[in-house]
Amino acid sequence: IEVKILEANPILEAFGNARTVRNDNSSRFGKYIELFFSQKGSLIGATIETYLLEKVRLIHCEEGERNYHIFYEIMDGASEDELKEYLLDGYEKEDFKIINQSGTMDRRDCVDDQEEFDNLIEC
Repeated sequence: IEVKILEANPILEAFGNARTVRNDNSSRFGKYIELFFSQKGSLIGATIETYLLEKVRLIHCEEGERNYHIFYEIMDGASEDELKEYLLDGYEKEDFKIINQSGTMDRRDCVDDQEEFDNLIEC
């Protein structure tokens, strides 16, 4: 169970974090994680509750910012078959306003979107 809980992090990061002017991995969601332990002290379960911090970020990014990481990770990391399955084949990141409106596609922290997508799929 401990491993499964820790493996959830790439999912939370991809769907809940974005690049801002000040921070490449800024959380757009608040997360409340409740851990459950046995009487012997072993971790036996957890719940994660999320809540949206900034609704405006769903539709608008300022210059130098990126939207949620998942958009970039899918476009950089998905295989041709996956892109076709998601109805994204034939498109580039620049084709989507939700991604291209700020003109910023990269991360300053050198995190690779393709590798992050691979980690997400492994979860």
